[in-house]
Amino acid sequence: MMFAALNLTYPAWKGWINLIKIVDLGYQYVNFGAFDIQRPQGTGDFLFLYFRCPTEVWLDGRYQLLPENTYFLYQKGAPQYYRHMKGNFINDWIHFDIEPYNDFFEKLDIPFQTPITLTYNKEICDMIGDLQIEYFSYGKQHDQIMSQKAGALFHKFSDLYHFSKKSNAKMTDYKRDFVDLRRRLQNYEYCPANAGDVADSLNISVSYLQHLYKEFFGVSIHQDIIKARIDHASHLLHGTKYPISEIAALCGYDNLEHFSRQFKKWKGCSPRNYRSQLNQIAQPDGKKPPVN
Repeated sequence: MMFAALNLTYPAWKGWINLIKIVDLGYQYVNFGAFDIQRPQGTGDFLFLYFRCPTEVWLDGRYQLLPENTYFLYQKGAPQYYRHMKGNFINDWIHFDIEPYNDFFEKLDIPFQTPITLTYNKEICDMIGDLQIEYFSYGKQHDQIMSQKAGALFHKFSDLYHFSKKSNAKMTDYKRDFVDLRRRLQNYEYCPANAGDVADSLNISVSYLQHLYKEFFGVSIHQDIIKARIDHASHLLHGTKYPISEIAALCGYDNLEHFSRQFKKWKGCSPRNYRSQLNQIAQPDGKKPPVN
């Protein structure tokens, strides 16, 4: 009897083309009193800054005052002049190098020596904080972990930067709500019948909901609702002895045939065969392998 293959393991990590070496790093770093950086030759590496307070930066032949929550990326070898003359200076900073460079930031379309503000930057702040934790850790894989975390940080920054350039204030207001919405969908904490239910809960039209959701996440909300249902059904097939008809109902399906058809489309086999295969590949200790 032939069975469709089940993917029950995480995909292997792919090697990163660029190795990012963190030279030095500070997170929510407080410099007491006036702070004035003057480096005509730069520092011999790249410098990524997050100004948590208003900061004067030398641009176009003069000091320009940048508002708090501004990011700034210095190219390797570029002169670095920035200062904060009143009160304490608070910022995040990452000195790093990339080998081979291969136009890393050009490909991400992140400009050098350009003030950047993000409409939604909590993820970047969290990722810098996470990078700092690993920076003070150690282990055989430490350098690779640092490189991958830094690479993920800059790729995420690129996404948020380009989102910020084309978003408006209203989209920014909805971003937090939509991130929380998607989390609740994927954890099956929120089980809407359709996009209309979601739109009603946010007090927006269905068409605007669909537009924003696709803009934020690159997939339709319809796809995510179905995926959440099928993933939940997979866990119930794996972890319970509920009849398939009951699982279908628990996952929002009134029609068993429709449930089976959608399940096969997403998982490659029927719910019955899926459960059967899990039983057949049970581990020697009688436990079933985890389902991803």
